[in-house]
Amino acid sequence: MRTNPALGAFCTDCDAAIGAVRQALRALAQAASSDPLRPQEVARAFGINKNLTWKFARVLLAEDSFDAISMLPGADGVEIYLRAFEAAGFGRAHTDPVRDAIERFDAVVVRHFGDRGQLEVVLDGLRSDGNLESSRRMAFKGMSGVFGLQARVRLTTQILLPPEGDGLKASIAQIVGIVGLQRLRPIGALPVFRSSGTQASASGAQPLITSGTDESGDFLLRDYSSFPSATVRSRQADGRMVIELTEGPIGRIGEADLFFGTLQRGLLDVRRHPDDAHNDFLTNISIPSESLVVDSFCHRSLVGTESMRATVHSTLGQPLSNDEAQREQSMLPIDPAPVTFERLDAVPSIHSMPSYERMVQAAFKALGQDFREYRLVRVQLAYPPTPSGLLLRWTLPE
Repeated sequence: MRTNPALGAFCTDCDAAIGAVRQALRALAQAASSDPLRPQEVARAFGINKNLTWKFARVLLAEDSFDAISMLPGADGVEIYLRAFEAAGFGRAHTDPVRDAIERFDAVVVRHFGDRGQLEVVLDGLRSDGNLESSRRMAFKGMSGVFGLQARVRLTTQILLPPEGDGLKASIAQIVGIVGLQRLRPIGALPVFRSSGTQASASGAQPLITSGTDESGDFLLRDYSSFPSATVRSRQADGRMVIELTEGPIGRIGEADLFFGTLQRGLLDVRRHPDDAHNDFLTNISIPSESLVVDSFCHRSLVGTESMRATVHSTLGQPLSNDEAQREQSMLPIDPAPVTFERLDAVPSIHSMPSYERMVQAAFKALGQDFREYRLVRVQLAYPPTPSGLLLRWTLPE
């Protein structure tokens, strides 16, 4: 992050300001004959909360001034710390240098970014290993409040079947779901599912699992879904089927789990074309969710699926483009590293979805397939950004 040119002169200014803070803290400690690197002893000696003394210790211990920023207490914490020394007989000649140094640091922050909160947002986006985790967590809370709804899990499970016939095309079954969907204020009907394909129109899609004599054709997996105090209805919009959850109560009383299953035959290329070297699978994220799970069960005959890559793209201004340059520009600094299960003795569980294993096993049974002949590529991401899309890419063999 430090070498990122976007940080400009802030690097130099920050190093100088944090260096002054550290120097003032060491001078105070020397005058008081205390060791700030032993925060528990300082807490006992001066009657200070140990969490506060630990923060100052970590400011001194941080290898990089940027690492020290998040540990630096706010104005109230600084005053509590310094007044404890003053109450012990160490005058402002010893404590004011600390105040002055922290004020100089805050002036640097104001000049470059406005305040510490904005600085944290900037640094979160520049950390090479941060994955925007802090920003994503804050965004989840904010977007939940703005849109008036949230979910525990956004799920996409896809089963890539072996080719049939000439061996050039494979079929794909999908389960998409929203777990723990809650309204946070009274709002109208919620569109929760739109028929769409991965690489072609969904006009040829058929229900994956049928429930008894249900012939509604709305793809809803009723045996695994729950929507108390509401109903599910379907309608046509822009040539696609839209499934809506009707009005319901706010909070946990009206919490809904909704799963939809589709099967599209002969949809996927399994060999490379001159103008197409990849298969792409996009999961759109449009509802604030605590977590995202994308499972790809790939028949082991499909070469290349073991090396699927995952990227997250902003769809704030427009849907994800097919243009590679625009895709590159829309990529967010998040690394949702896939985990591959090469051999399956059981369907790996998802703690927040007790019925998940049973639902996936039912899907394989409906397809006449054995999940043990498949590898699983799983992607999990906490607080996925909204709106965005998670893109899985599979490089096709020659």
